[in-house]
Amino acid sequence: MRITSGPNLNFLRMKKNLLLTIWLVAVAIITQAQLDLKYQLPPQEILDLADVKMPPSVNMNDKGDFAVLMYRNQFKTIAELSEQELRLGGLRINPVTNISSRERFTNKISVLDVNKSKEIEITGLPENPRLSNFSWSPDQEMMAFTNTTLKGVEFGF
Repeated sequence: MRITSGPNLNFLRMKKNLLLTIWLVAVAIITQAQLDLKYQLPPQEILDLADVKMPPSVNMNDKGDFAVLMYRNQFKTIAELSEQELRLGGLRINPVTNISSRERFTNKISVLDVNKSKEIEITGLPENPRLSNFSWSPDQEMMAFTNTTLKGVEFGF
């Protein structure tokens, strides 16, 4: 039996029109989502939170009168992330430097005289230092460390 008039025909036409309207709205929304948007930065307050400087790591001598303050960046640079990496038995090794590729480097050090509350910045470090492996000398007068370059690891004190 075919419906040619009456309330059932009106219901079917309304249903068909409603489905067509929903489909057109969906297509309109999808095409609006394809706009060519440029890269957008968040508000300055959010950028300031994301780029906050980290507090230094502290390494004190045994007497407690001097502390070495070691500053590092919060995130690795793109250059550091793109360095070659070998995966050997769960270890991540940089084949050029033969150290862990996940090593976090210090880029600035200073000495804090605890008794005088005076911070002394260390000068004479290499340009763009990547310092790690800090260790006090046996007499607690000097500190040794390594500087990682693109060609290998150097020793410093």
